[in-house]
Amino acid sequence: MKRLILPAAGLVTILAISLSFSPEKSTAPAPARRAADIIDCPPVSISAAPISDEAFRKIYGSDIIRVRKNVYTLTTSELNALKVGIYKMKARPYTDPTSWAYQAAIHGTTMNDNLPSWNTCHNNGESDFFFSWHRMYLYFFERILRANSGREYLTLPYWDTQANPVIPASYRENSPVNPLYDATRNSTMNNGGSLPSTISTAYNNSFTIIPYYSFQNDLNGGPHGAVHNTISGNMAFVTTAAQDPVFWLHHSNVDRLWEKWLGMCNGRANPTDATWLNKSFTFFDENGTAVTLSGRQIVEAANQLRYRYQDLPMAPTCTASRPVSAPVRETLVTKEAAVEINGRTQRTAFTETSGDQLQQFIQKKNRRTFNFNNTAQQERLIVTFEGITVEHMPEGAVEVYLNLPEGSTPTAQSDHFAGLIDLFSAEHHARHSKAGTTTGGTVDMDATRAAQLLGLSLPQLREASLSFYVRGASLKGVESVTRAQLHISHIKFSLDTY
Repeated sequence: MKRLILPAAGLVTILAISLSFSPEKSTAPAPARRAADIIDCPPVSISAAPISDEAFRKIYGSDIIRVRKNVYTLTTSELNALKVGIYKMKARPYTDPTSWAYQAAIHGTTMNDNLPSWNTCHNNGESDFFFSWHRMYLYFFERILRANSGREYLTLPYWDTQANPVIPASYRENSPVNPLYDATRNSTMNNGGSLPSTISTAYNNSFTIIPYYSFQNDLNGGPHGAVHNTISGNMAFVTTAAQDPVFWLHHSNVDRLWEKWLGMCNGRANPTDATWLNKSFTFFDENGTAVTLSGRQIVEAANQLRYRYQDLPMAPTCTASRPVSAPVRETLVTKEAAVEINGRTQRTAFTETSGDQLQQFIQKKNRRTFNFNNTAQQERLIVTFEGITVEHMPEGAVEVYLNLPEGSTPTAQSDHFAGLIDLFSAEHHARHSKAGTTTGGTVDMDATRAAQLLGLSLPQLREASLSFYVRGASLKGVESVTRAQLHISHIKFSLDTY
């Protein structure tokens, strides 16, 4: 039986006729708006810079903030509006900045054309701007999608993978008229499988981190990348990830987690250093006009960009106890011998190490313990994996355990669980490393929590061991078997001091 294939424009027409995506009008009188209303509101025609409070009040008489919703709470009409918007974007040529292909290429692409803003994702060597770059990216993509959706209230939904680790059914419906489906995904996930539970644990562990840069890099490097790899297909690679509609759900959630972390206060605050605040990137608005924004213009989602998340209160204004700047890093121990992971499990001991820097550090500081709890000068233990080359990308998460006893069952609930390796970024770095640099990708993992729970001392870093376990998605309680094949040239233990 042949499948009916229709051009994108025809599919838009079919959707418009057969699906109702306009809510019924109510005959009840509209309630009076309060100041600082937070509603699912109509879009505003705004210029390149985020609109000011004063400008909003002049237009509406109140401060209106759009709400990004949990994808599992969307109505049928809201889902249909998403589909129509995507169809219209896909119908445009890839050279049009408002097209689906052009927008995906901004994150990354294998196309040879070097059009403006293509391949500018932070993963191309600028991980310090992971949150800010993606916030701008989502913000302008959302505006383009809204303008094409036929629904003036549309916002990007988010996928809370901790509350429900299954891809929403509307994104798994294999139909020629469903633009939310991507056939390249891991079949387990497309059939209703769940992400590895380790990813949720890694997210929770990230929230315990106070310094901004450590939190951002840990969330980016661990659970964020593992979601990409587990879904697999287009999502597994920086150059194709944004072609999958699930990408936008996933990154809306990542942006939401940044807001959630900020709302926890207790020293959590955004960067105050000029490098981060002034770093700018260029995107395109719904008219195809190039727009440049800097970190200082998007640091507050609600106040500057006029959106918030359905399940989060307005983020409180947390006062940082001191300026938030990038850390100073000191390498303590380096494992020179290469590590090969081929299969599901691997253990490596730091028997061949260069520990001179560790001894010098101990003598200089005149101590043998970490200052993990020193609020005046916080320390974080970082494991750096250098020279990563991936020959076979796993459809799952690569878990890392610190000093796991031989024969022990790897579980994220263990005190030995240190984190996840970010193969999503590592593979991209390896393919785009500049001439003269180390062959392969380099990624960090924050192992502070495991070191604290195990009571690790500085001298014990010499004898430390790392164990790796590759965990796949699960379907009906049965874990999918997946494997990784990769090479790591060096492993370093370093200390980040804030």
